[in-house]
Amino acid sequence: MSDTNKAPEIGPRDIVFSCPVCQKNMVVDEVAEGLTVECPGCGGAVIVPAKANTSVETSAPAPASTDSKLSALISKLKELQTQRTEISTNIVARLNDINRQMVLLARLENTHQQVMQEWNRVLADLRPGTGAAGNSQANFKG
Repeated sequence: MSDTNKAPEIGPRDIVFSCPVCQKNMVVDEVAEGLTVECPGCGGAVIVPAKANTSVETSAPAPASTDSKLSALISKLKELQTQRTEISTNIVARLNDINRQMVLLARLENTHQQVMQEWNRVLADLRPGTGAAGNSQANFKG
C-alpha cells in the first residue's frame, strides 16, 4: 500500500515554490512557468516563477564548508522570497485599486443611465401635443 500523505517526489522538470500569501509549498511541472495557478492553501492566484538554475555556483574560488554553503543558499532563498512577496503584494494592491475603480465606474454608469432616463422623460414632456409643457418647465426650475 502507498502512503497518500507522502510528499510528492520532485523531478528534474519540476518547479518548487511557495505561495507568497500563506507560504504553502507547491510543485508544478516546468511547462507551467509563468502561468497563474490557484494556491491549494489559501485559494489565491499565484504566478509560477521561472525555474531556478540547477547549478547554483559554476565555479567556486575556494572550497567552502557545507555549512557555509547552506547558510549562503538559505540567505539567498530568503532574499528571493522577500522580493517575490514584495512583488506579489504590489500586484495584489494594484488589482485591488483596479477593482475599486471598476466599482466606481459601474456606479457612475448607473447614475448616468438614471440621468439619461430622467432626461428622456423631460424631453417627452416638452414635445408638442403632450399637454405637459407647463409642468416640465417647473421641473427645470427645481
